[in-house]
Amino acid sequence: MQNEHVGSPIGERDDLRVIDCKTCGYAHLETMPNTDDLNRFYASDFWTKEKPGALARIDEQREWWAAIYGDWFELIERHTPNRTLLDVGAGYGHFMREAQTRKWRAHGIEPSREAVKYAPSDTFYGTWKNLRTWIRYACLSALWLIEHLPDPLHFLRWAHDRLSLGGVLLAVVPNDFSPIQLRANHGVENPFWFVDKTHLSYFTPESFANMVGRAGFRIVERSTLHPVERFLLNGEDYTNNSALGAKLYDSVTQYDLELTRPERMARYQDLARRGEGRELVVVAVRE
Repeated sequence: MQNEHVGSPIGERDDLRVIDCKTCGYAHLETMPNTDDLNRFYASDFWTKEKPGALARIDEQREWWAAIYGDWFELIERHTPNRTLLDVGAGYGHFMREAQTRKWRAHGIEPSREAVKYAPSDTFYGTWKNLRTWIRYACLSALWLIEHLPDPLHFLRWAHDRLSLGGVLLAVVPNDFSPIQLRANHGVENPFWFVDKTHLSYFTPESFANMVGRAGFRIVERSTLHPVERFLLNGEDYTNNSALGAKLYDSVTQYDLELTRPERMARYQDLARRGEGRELVVVAVRE
């Protein structure tokens, strides 16, 4: 990230202020944490203290995650020259496992020792900055990673260099400060609930596409996940109610699983074309 940041505040919660940075071309926290503190946090605290119980919840929803990951692999496999994968920020390795069921040769890298213990054996402990390999992959995946980085453009340029000719990036980030989210924000108990101390950067479809293009990629597929802000517009305020949030999330997963893969993919691709949906899911070819 560059040194001078110019932009108006667009959201504030719990002493966190987000600015729409004209220098960077996307929104980010006005004050960034110390890099050494960040590294220690993701090495020791993220999964154990920030996301306690996440592994059990993911395992409970394994069928849904397998369905969604399978949808994304359908998009990826339209464009990849072969089936080699590097999953950056692999977490507990569930995306890698889905890749392996589809006969991909998958490697991962993860900064949490706790998560690496559970992940497949081809998961390296560390960060993308200290990965030492000359292997070039057909696909590099970064699922809910980029919003946690202080310099996402630097990472995307690094990712570009890790891909073979014709290789693709699969990136998933939250779709934040969207029109539906901002409408819902006026009527919730916890305004700007989506501003989080671990989310350093915030993207819209336009700002994310611009950054991906600056890194040398061309987006060829777009998808998303359910626009959960619709619940808020209907008066179901989950922003300060974790039990309600879990109930609504379960209803979404059940609905998704009742759809066939072509129906589910078509629905989410249509929402993505309209800039809706909770996530920005993009497949981008290395130019």
